[in-house]
Amino acid sequence: MSPGRSWFLAFVVAALVAALGVWPGNIPLLWSACLGIAAGSVTLLATRYAGPLDPLWRAVPDPAGSATDLQAANLAGRLAEAAGDQVRFVSRVQPRLRALADAAVRERGLSGAEAADFLGPELSELISSPYAQLPPPRRVAELLARLEKP
Repeated sequence: MSPGRSWFLAFVVAALVAALGVWPGNIPLLWSACLGIAAGSVTLLATRYAGPLDPLWRAVPDPAGSATDLQAANLAGRLAEAAGDQVRFVSRVQPRLRALADAAVRERGLSGAEAADFLGPELSELISSPYAQLPPPRRVAELLARLEKP
């Protein structure tokens, strides 16, 4: 509320309390004026320092997602970009797929022919060939599921 409005409202409240104290309350004028000044002072302080009466509503923030959600969204974006751009597939997605396959092979303690059998020819070509194309999402999921099997 503006300072002028605050002072005006305080004056109106003080005058109203003093007038009601004198006329229907039969309080002496001096005491009625003191009560009016006190009521006006409280009104002035309340209007000047209480701030706006309307609450400031804000939308509740979304709960923080886990890091896995962020990584999945990032991976989905990279796969979508790589589906149409061979250079992006070779430079961004293929190294990550290679790292996943390497970790799965190391975890199982495989090497050489055993590792090639575990990965299969299609996955081996996908992670090693510079001319490999990204297969459809369902097929990529099947190939990656092979890495997760015990």
